[in-house]
Amino acid sequence: MFISEKLKGFTWVNVGNPDHEDFEKLQDEYKIDEDTISDILDPDEQPRIEIEDDYKVIIVRFPIVNRETDTQWHTEPLSIIYSTSRVITVCRKRCDLLDKIKTADKANREEFILNIIYYIAESYLRCLKELNKRVVESKKNLQQQIRKRDLLALLDVENSYTLYMTGLKGNLSVLDKLEKVRGFAKTDECVELVEDSRIELSQGIEVVTSYTKMLKSIKETFESVINIDSNTYINRLTMWNIVLMAPTLVVGYYGMNVRLPFAEYTNTGLIIFALIMALLVGYALVIAVWRRII
Repeated sequence: MFISEKLKGFTWVNVGNPDHEDFEKLQDEYKIDEDTISDILDPDEQPRIEIEDDYKVIIVRFPIVNRETDTQWHTEPLSIIYSTSRVITVCRKRCDLLDKIKTADKANREEFILNIIYYIAESYLRCLKELNKRVVESKKNLQQQIRKRDLLALLDVENSYTLYMTGLKGNLSVLDKLEKVRGFAKTDECVELVEDSRIELSQGIEVVTSYTKMLKSIKETFESVINIDSNTYINRLTMWNIVLMAPTLVVGYYGMNVRLPFAEYTNTGLIIFALIMALLVGYALVIAVWRRII
């Protein structure tokens, strides 16, 4: 879907969720190279800058929530193709943050591109706060009862942190390279935007690092709890086996086809049999309680 907007000094063409006809239009009408289009189609394309003869390509990654993928909170590439009089933004999915860019942020081509990167950096921080809420919620649930669903939720968040770290570092690298492009950050506003974007991206990297360490600590804690509980259950089962082995041993002995003591006295033999089992079971239970196994 093509959306064109005439701005001061340049034209912005936004292509969201493109189909085959849109890519043909990019190639025929806007003279975008076929290799560039194939890069746009790649969902795993990493942030970078590519310089062609008639235009430059900036690829950055922005956070997105998609329930159709294995990792719900992941990142998508956004391609920014700009020339002297035109800026083309292409994204495989709809990039809602482009709608949040104000008219004042589109004063010129360079400021517009830098504002896109700045808004992306801000969106990472917002998504990280939401992800941290999910971690806190899963932690509370696990403290009450350890369930597979909450553990898998933590694993999903951990995967998202990895994707976010890759996207943030890649975007920061693109920003550093973009700053070195001659004549790009030529105004005070552009220089300020570069610094603000760098601060936001660096802060995002620090937040991901901090949250990742916290998540790792939570996972290790609950893994230890699971191991302790498993060992406790195994010890209890072992102790009960020992307790139940006493009457089994006595019953097995009296079930042999041999001469047994007190066999001629039915009541006496039964009483002695019951006392022996009670003493053995009682002794095993006392030992188990003393050692806090049961």
